[in-house]
Amino acid sequence: MEDFEITREGIVIIQWLKDTDPQLGEELYNMIRCKEGERANYFVEYHKVNSKGEFIAVLKDLINRTEKGTIFTLHIVAHGYEDGIGTMMGTNEVQWAELFYYTRQLNVIMGNNLLLVLSSCVGGGILSHIEPEQRAPYRAIIANTRTVMMPDAQKGFEAFYSDYYNILDFHRAIKALNSEIDFSKDLPDGKKKTEFFIMTAEHSFDEVFNPDRDPAHFEKVVNKLLPPNPQVPQELRIAIAKELFRKRGEELRPYFTFQV
Repeated sequence: MEDFEITREGIVIIQWLKDTDPQLGEELYNMIRCKEGERANYFVEYHKVNSKGEFIAVLKDLINRTEKGTIFTLHIVAHGYEDGIGTMMGTNEVQWAELFYYTRQLNVIMGNNLLLVLSSCVGGGILSHIEPEQRAPYRAIIANTRTVMMPDAQKGFEAFYSDYYNILDFHRAIKALNSEIDFSKDLPDGKKKTEFFIMTAEHSFDEVFNPDRDPAHFEKVVNKLLPPNPQVPQELRIAIAKELFRKRGEELRPYFTFQV
């Protein structure tokens, strides 16, 4: 990818919650909007949506308005599920693949500088919707694999953005975020809370092409790469499939990670 001069920076918050929920996105916006006066050509935007259609419309508008030279952090406050985000699974929900379709376009415009922050309960299905033959849908993503309690999100992201301006600041920002989570209290289902994690595009890609990450899933990949043959031992089929799989990953990785 060609280099370009960064002319504008900012933070865009999209809140997609129920009216009865604490309005965490709006509260966060009111807290950090002062950043606009702290740096030249810096902006903070807030969008409140109530439906999938409104959510997609905001993403499309951002794509249309964002010019080369502008980079921003996209912070989404929403309910999360295994397969996506929204206020009601199945009826008012955007699945990960659809979300990434739009964030990928933003990431391309930004020259692979989009930090996607998900203030939501996120399932473990994100990696299953990465499209390795396309450009990466983010430079890095911050998320959580378990339920996120509202008080933890409120205090945590206030700390995250207290000294955050752009993607270069994420290392100390995520430490501040996790330091505000009360890990002494379990989740309602009795499970332990987990920290918010950051995953780069490179890490995401490498996990997708790691044949040992999900052995049960890779069994299906083996059958696609090598048709069943009773004369070939299964151990040999798996070994050959792993080699083919890794080789394909090596071919696709440079394009996905914006190295070419």
